[in-house]
Amino acid sequence: MITAVYGSHGKMGSIMVDLLKQQGHTVYGVDPLDPKTHLSDLPIPEVLIDFSHSSQLESLLSYALSHRVPLVIATTGYSPEQEADINEAAKRIPIFKSANYSYGIVVLRKLVAEAVKRLEADFDIEVIEAHHNQKKDAPSGTAKLLVETIQKAGSLDHPAEYGHPTDEARHPHSIGVHALRGGSIVGDHTVLFAGAQEHITISHQAESRAVFAHGAIKAAQFIIKQHPGLYSMDDLVKE
Repeated sequence: MITAVYGSHGKMGSIMVDLLKQQGHTVYGVDPLDPKTHLSDLPIPEVLIDFSHSSQLESLLSYALSHRVPLVIATTGYSPEQEADINEAAKRIPIFKSANYSYGIVVLRKLVAEAVKRLEADFDIEVIEAHHNQKKDAPSGTAKLLVETIQKAGSLDHPAEYGHPTDEARHPHSIGVHALRGGSIVGDHTVLFAGAQEHITISHQAESRAVFAHGAIKAAQFIIKQHPGLYSMDDLVKE
């Protein structure tokens, strides 16, 4: 597989490049902040994997669309307008997009959805995520994905509250979303179901960034076989 990694100088991008090389793939590293590297200077790849920044979306989509290159997006923090641009581009090229490329997170979401169906009427629901002190977006894309999972699985209305107001009681059936930043935490996500005299926690801890790189490679191998459209980890797990 001939792969270009966009954002190759970052922590995740560099891991991605090394892992692709170890697996015998041909890989080109490109970093948008390095004036010496440009996608246009490289041979057209079979797939483009993005681990850069949301501010680079316009140039990323422009290249992928003009060369009809399948795209794996592993960047988070997009605005609603940018999300709409991704959806529009997916009508012309295959795009794989996920807030988290860990298989464990896929399973976590399925467990959370099952718990919501049984507990939502009598249990408060909180989402807590923790990441390293260099992460810029909060809450994380995965936390937002978990909120979406809860809202879709439940039969009640579950509005998200990012933190709780200090001058009033907790709103019934709301989802409290809390972001922690510190040290070198790779990524921890917990969904708490708190009842009157008991509580349940469903958690996932990423022990290494390599878990996300492995998932992104599987996504790349999957997306190069697909027709235009927007794909996610749920589609990969079905494969």
